[in-house]
Amino acid sequence: MNSAQRPAKTAPRRGATRQAPARGASRAAVQKTPRQWPKPNWTMINLLVLSVLVVALLLNFERCKTFLQPYVNPPISKIRVLTELSTAKQQVLEQQLMPYGDGLFFSVDLEAVRRALEELPWVVSAEVSRIWPDQLQVIIQEQLPVARWGQNALLSTQGYLFTALDVEAYRHLPQLSGPKDTQGRVMQQYLTFSQALRPLGYSIKQLEMRERGSWFVTTQTGLQLLFGRDHLIEKMRRFAVVHEKELQGQIDKVERVDLRYANGLAVAWRAPTEAETTAVVAQ
Repeated sequence: MNSAQRPAKTAPRRGATRQAPARGASRAAVQKTPRQWPKPNWTMINLLVLSVLVVALLLNFERCKTFLQPYVNPPISKIRVLTELSTAKQQVLEQQLMPYGDGLFFSVDLEAVRRALEELPWVVSAEVSRIWPDQLQVIIQEQLPVARWGQNALLSTQGYLFTALDVEAYRHLPQLSGPKDTQGRVMQQYLTFSQALRPLGYSIKQLEMRERGSWFVTTQTGLQLLFGRDHLIEKMRRFAVVHEKELQGQIDKVERVDLRYANGLAVAWRAPTEAETTAVVAQ
């Protein structure tokens, strides 16, 4: 093939090399998505924080305890006794409370304090309570003595035997005595005799229960009454009748009345003239 037969190359037109792309569209338009952070796991965070706090508390337990104790469980600053007591009893009570004065407000055993107070012989019962923020309150019910027993003991109306530091202050009380462990019975008989003698104008100074069970009464006027062992109420009524009919006008001359007889009594005069005793038969 000759040169005349080859296809002629078409020369590009000047200034038309390639078609220019449209402005702003040289690359595919892709919209950027903002970066998303993972959501926090609050449950795990809370557990982690709680664990850290627990560990910190355990490591600093003693320090925290020392710091918080004056506010949460303070030491007892005062024990208040509301009952009015004698100086001697107040001192004994304070000594009994001393082991509990250094305790803590919520830790002190109120029942133990109450038992310690009721161990005192002159205390019937004790009431112990807490007074916020750091005090204890004590109310005492004392035994009320109505008679003396022996040299250094006292008796309550229930026949309870107890001692007192200031026994001399009760010398005005009647003196009761009897065999061992008979104070309850003696006290009961004292109350019976007192009730019967009071309308006649007498009060009991001494009451003695003797070994064989007989009773011996001395009144505040010095009159002595012997009752024996039995039929005590009947004998007291007999004395009341004879006292009203025969003895009332001259009772200051009577030293002793013996009521141990079955149907009468014998009177011993302070200054007898004709006979030492006078027998009176009850009608």
